[in-house]
Amino acid sequence: MCMRRAVCLMICFAVAAGALSARPVQIGDGIPLDLKSIPISDWINAGEQAEIPWDLRLSDPHLRIDQRLEVSYVIHLSAKDLNRTGKAHELFFVSRISSPDGEWLDQPNIARYVVEQELPKGVQTQFFMRVCVQPGDYVLWLVLYDRQTGRHNVGRRRIRVPEFRGDPLPDIYRHMPLVEFPQIDESEQNGPGFLTSRLYLPVHNKHALEVELISTLSPPEQWTGRTRVLRSHNDNTIGAIIALSQLELAGGTLSITGLDLVRHQVIFEEPSIHGPNWQSLMEALKKAQSPELSAQALQGSKNNGAFFREFLSQRINSEGFDGSPIRVLIIVTSSQLFQRGSDLTPLQVEGDCRCRVYHLRFRLNMADVFDEIEKIVKPLHPRTFNLITPRDLRKAIAEIVADLEKL
Repeated sequence: MCMRRAVCLMICFAVAAGALSARPVQIGDGIPLDLKSIPISDWINAGEQAEIPWDLRLSDPHLRIDQRLEVSYVIHLSAKDLNRTGKAHELFFVSRISSPDGEWLDQPNIARYVVEQELPKGVQTQFFMRVCVQPGDYVLWLVLYDRQTGRHNVGRRRIRVPEFRGDPLPDIYRHMPLVEFPQIDESEQNGPGFLTSRLYLPVHNKHALEVELISTLSPPEQWTGRTRVLRSHNDNTIGAIIALSQLELAGGTLSITGLDLVRHQVIFEEPSIHGPNWQSLMEALKKAQSPELSAQALQGSKNNGAFFREFLSQRINSEGFDGSPIRVLIIVTSSQLFQRGSDLTPLQVEGDCRCRVYHLRFRLNMADVFDEIEKIVKPLHPRTFNLITPRDLRKAIAEIVADLEKL
């Protein structure tokens, strides 16, 4: 294995329905675990152990929307087994990754989880974790320690991540560190989290570019109430923004704008960025996803498409723009159907906008084949990418980079 390859470990938790008395907590909540207070080295050296019956399973590696390679793993603990040793449990998960020959590649990561009362019979508590790795061979070590009972488990699993065949962005992980823990939003414990390292996406453009990344954060109207589909919209949107925001222009600026089409608001803006403010972006997404709508927003729902058109018109037809630097719009949306009777008049372009437009459109499922945003942006003659998988986005990014380098 080439050791320049980076490894990043990310952990989040999900509790199966019914296990309502278990809750995730932050490391600073309660008394943190001092690894010197337990013989963890002896436990690891002794090999695998399961004093608490568990089921630990790994998934096959897959590419995430934010272009990291991920291996997820899940732990199941039954209520019966936990209840047998008491009603209260303070569970610590200590995770590390090593090379196959035993070299540690990270510092221990400790996550704490508490069970405060007896769990309902027949319930399984599920802990869902993620590991982001680059191609290579690794060993995942996981220690489970219950501070209430003193019991512990040790799990050891080999991870093999194959090279990405025909990778259109072969150097994308060049600057990533060996280990990285994500920032996970407290209300999104099952979310992918945010990695602070940067992808390597240089753009060797010849002329200065003014690149604006525009995304629709509000959910597609046709999928209202479909939780799983809307989750895909959220993950796709955030992942694409994170990846595209790391384009490194040879000259020019890159900014991000997030739109709420339902409330007719620009709810996220970051000019001249070097990576988005993760917390602000997540707060904007939550606001756009909120079911609470004003009477004004409900009454103006037939103008949602018009708001999108007017926003683009302001960007394209702004006074005083002389075409230098070259304007580039990268529009990230899911397929969108507006309310019947909505104003879907195409955008009016005044003369030559001296701009390049890319439309990255996610299809959320097999039935997601219609899109009315396409009608609005048609006069801009965008280069449209229909995206279903993370690999589709990777190819699109590579093609956009190659295109911009011609400008």
